[in-house]
Amino acid sequence: MTWYVVRTKPRQETRARLNLENQDINAFLPEITLQKIRRGKRTDVTEPLFPGYIFAELDDYAGKFHKVRSTFGVAKLLTFGENPATVPDALIEEMRHVNATTQQKAQESAMPQVGEKVEITYGPFKGFMAEIVQLDGESRCIVLLNWLQKEVKATLEFSGIRRS
Repeated sequence: MTWYVVRTKPRQETRARLNLENQDINAFLPEITLQKIRRGKRTDVTEPLFPGYIFAELDDYAGKFHKVRSTFGVAKLLTFGENPATVPDALIEEMRHVNATTQQKAQESAMPQVGEKVEITYGPFKGFMAEIVQLDGESRCIVLLNWLQKEVKATLEFSGIRRS
């Protein structure tokens, strides 16, 4: 059994993987979970690690070439001249391990949410407690803190705050 690189049609990686698995062909789609801002809210988004590519394990390349090539979602099998692109088993296993680890870390380090209490870890307000009132892009937030008996808004990087 050898792993081959399969080129998919645009944004059809999941469809190609499912259709290959329905034909009893082992397929692997490495994915990564990211947090992105959609409609002003932070949401977890799972995307392909290599957009446009998946990996298929075949025992008979010549016999299954046309079966894979005609699968819905598949554009072609990647080749270098007439030689198909292969991937070592160890690399696939390492990608599966990294894939699982990345998803676990993404869940553990979920981004702060509006209304959450945080501690400021650097700058002139270091040590102050604040409340997140708004998310500002993918890496900053606006916090409300009490300074000299007044409520003050400040824009901070996520790396400069810690959940309390």
